[in-house]
Amino acid sequence: MPLQVTNVQQREHVFVSALPGLEPALEAEADALGLSPRKVEGGVELSGGPGLHQEANLRLRTASRVLLRLGRFPAPDAGALAKGLAGLPLGPVWDGRTAPKLSVTLHHARLKGPDAVLGAAARAWGLPSVGRAGPLDEEPSEGLTLLVRLEGDSCTVSADTSGEPLHRRGYRQEVSRAPLRETLASGILVLAGYDGVEPLVDPMCGSGTFLIEGAWMSQRRAPGLSRAFAFEGFPGFDAAGWAARKARAQAEALPAPRSPLRGHDLNAGALGTARRNARRAGLTLTLERQDVRALAAPAGLGRGLVVVNPPYGKRVGEAEDLPGLYHALGATLRRAFAGWRAALLVPEDAGLIRALGLPEGRSLPVRNGGLRCRLLLTPLP
Repeated sequence: MPLQVTNVQQREHVFVSALPGLEPALEAEADALGLSPRKVEGGVELSGGPGLHQEANLRLRTASRVLLRLGRFPAPDAGALAKGLAGLPLGPVWDGRTAPKLSVTLHHARLKGPDAVLGAAARAWGLPSVGRAGPLDEEPSEGLTLLVRLEGDSCTVSADTSGEPLHRRGYRQEVSRAPLRETLASGILVLAGYDGVEPLVDPMCGSGTFLIEGAWMSQRRAPGLSRAFAFEGFPGFDAAGWAARKARAQAEALPAPRSPLRGHDLNAGALGTARRNARRAGLTLTLERQDVRALAAPAGLGRGLVVVNPPYGKRVGEAEDLPGLYHALGATLRRAFAGWRAALLVPEDAGLIRALGLPEGRSLPVRNGGLRCRLLLTPLP
């Protein structure tokens, strides 16, 4: 395999990652934006002109991270790896002064151990040493992080353009006791077919993530408008072009959601957190303290989508109380939301799913904070 490098000045190749189970949502979202995605394991691949990585970071709600492909080459041994790394076009992303950190993935590679990769990189770039980055989904390294993936004899190198994980939109400075990632909330809304116009109700809203993400979707507000990205520190960064890109996205946003949104929760503290998060997101939510067991049909709303992330018994609540709670939740959905569609993120527990007593619909595997879950999508007769 010859050295294949990307001329990021003319054309970009980008990999956008998603949480497990959200790849179809990410593909649908990127396709709706005209980005011509190709779904692959763990996310989608995009190809386009300069600034594609900026557009993906700015606009994709269900994306976890955006990686700019720098090159792919054969690396059967440390010498070939160092030669390939030396031939990469690092100028647009690295100034050559501060050593980048490497995130190393080895998959059936002949080269054993990340230390060999770090040593090869130091030799390739004339540095005394190169540090290893920790897991990017936790606390990304400061400065440039390069992802080096060795699979068999092939090496792929990418630059992290996101920095902090993309679920950190900037508005959620407080969380409830069982926080839901913003990217997962958006992915669930996409998979449930939320159109931004129909009513959206969360009867167990916690810190309000479903409602805030739904409101931004309804406003057509780009999720990355209020945060910074790693690519802003690249030596090839075009500040004026980025400002113009953000201005276009800001101009497309509507002043208010087109969709009626309602939230309920029994916990008054959670509702206070939801209100403050919403204010930081530029929103005023309609929230009401109410037990899901006694929730009445929403007045003055047509049929729409009801979305719920109930307790799992692992982080909040006692496991022995869950069957009764799930039975009551299912009864409320059938009574108060007849004719609506429901989207429920529940643990992978057949007993709890049966306790809901809901009509059979689609059941999709997803993960929430490392826990195996099911996304239930069902019409309520």
